[in-house]
Amino acid sequence: MKIKVLSLDLINKIAAGEVIERPASVVKELVENSLDAGAKNIAVKIKNSGRELISVSDDGCGMSKEDAVLSIERHSTSKISDITDLDKIHTMGFRGEALPSIASVSTMLITTKPPDTKTGFLLEIKDGKLANLQDKGCPGGTTVEVKNIFQNIPARLKFLKSDNTEKNKIISILTDYAAVNFNIAFSLTSDGKELFSYSPATNLKIRIAQIFGNVFLTELIKLNLQHEKISIYGFISKSEIKFLSRNRIFISVNKRPINSRMILSAVKNGYSEFLNGNENPAVFLAFEIKPDIIDVNVHPTKREIKFKDEGAIYSLIYQTIRNHIVTKETIPEISYTPYQKSDERISTQPTEYIAKEKQSQFIEKKPALRHIGRIFELYILAKDYENLFIVDQHAAQEKILYEKFKKSIDKKNLPVQNLLIPLNIEMSPKEFDILSTLKDRLEKIGFIIEEFGKNSYAVKSVPAIIGETVVIADIINEIIRKKKVGEISETSNTLLDDIIKTACKTAIKSGDKLSDAEAIKLLEELFALENPYTCPHGRPTIIKIAKEELDRKFLRK
Repeated sequence: MKIKVLSLDLINKIAAGEVIERPASVVKELVENSLDAGAKNIAVKIKNSGRELISVSDDGCGMSKEDAVLSIERHSTSKISDITDLDKIHTMGFRGEALPSIASVSTMLITTKPPDTKTGFLLEIKDGKLANLQDKGCPGGTTVEVKNIFQNIPARLKFLKSDNTEKNKIISILTDYAAVNFNIAFSLTSDGKELFSYSPATNLKIRIAQIFGNVFLTELIKLNLQHEKISIYGFISKSEIKFLSRNRIFISVNKRPINSRMILSAVKNGYSEFLNGNENPAVFLAFEIKPDIIDVNVHPTKREIKFKDEGAIYSLIYQTIRNHIVTKETIPEISYTPYQKSDERISTQPTEYIAKEKQSQFIEKKPALRHIGRIFELYILAKDYENLFIVDQHAAQEKILYEKFKKSIDKKNLPVQNLLIPLNIEMSPKEFDILSTLKDRLEKIGFIIEEFGKNSYAVKSVPAIIGETVVIADIINEIIRKKKVGEISETSNTLLDDIIKTACKTAIKSGDKLSDAEAIKLLEELFALENPYTCPHGRPTIIKIAKEELDRKFLRK
């Protein structure tokens, strides 16, 4: 095969893929340009989740005609001039790739006016080339309109996700930048409907309240650390406050929202003994770090950062978190009761405990199954004549609850429990939008919810089957999280089933202590099912160990 030089047009389209992955990428790059331009007001408008239109308007410094024309040329930038500038970057952008990349995969209109000119300018760019340039009356600042993204790259267009997914990506990006730049006004309008509008705030605390509501502030602890080359400011949740999603984790370095596994690991390990499984704290941390000890030129999207001494920064973050959440009140007391041979609290019943009411009988290859006890507050032990059974309490409860849900829904006889006082759940615009798309499905399984102000829902009824003590907000938040990360199907055929599975999983707590009678009842209900062997997510509920296998382990055979 003969080697040939690619055309400039094709080179630009390939290069654009590194920067522009989806409509949210366009919003990110344009918002960063607005921030670099000193904007105090940034307004974003989208149509059809950004596929048809993305418009970002600001009141920043604007561009001269010459600069505007140069801005669509690849690697044209005002942010750096030589290689040494990479060690002292203070701006959001610096690579000179954003506008040319966007222009190469869309039709773009740029309207801009610097403060020292009487009139502004309009540039129309098609397929990466300047198609029209003319004077235009307009306010100071810049508006960039991006129309029909990926219209000339059908292969890229077909890989975009659903409208809701793409819109939520845009909401996430804007929320990230709004949280960090609390002194700037941000707004988002989708298909003519305003999703949010945050006025300038004087501090981070006010911006958090704007996004998540005032009640959420009572769950946070202020954090402030000054170090030689690094400072950390922000808020973290109290040790007892946990979330089943990462929707409330915001990390920025020098006002740039970033993704950092190292920082996230340090934070979560700082909460170590207070978190279980997929639980997460709420984190709003703004880092100010000397530019010479970080590298932001790791990836074209600039969301990843490399630190010169990750170990030292990890330790600093970890210890700072510990210092703020671990107090005398949060450390559990350790009690010790010495062994007493005649202690009346010790059960006198045989190890093979049998309920007084009746010995549990189970159908289908489960004769004379007896409850023995529990270990680790997680597993129930039972036996028959030749086998030991270990039952995962959480998986078993989840399976039983799931089957009850399905049976009630199939019979259209799902009992609903009205809440005496409706539960108000405040959420971010992104969470609100996701819940809006799931509202009808949730109502089919007994969650009656209504809009209650901006970005807030009131839960009025819940499925009676999940009981009164369950934390309803946890179930709603976990359903939102799973929808966000794609663990809940987009298709109507499996969407309802995925929601039921998520509700069941979240409603059950692994460490719940069961009495012997409760454990026996759980075994009875589990083995009465047609298929008791796996939970709704496919994990095993039961492990069987034959007596012969134990004999071999102890070298009896």
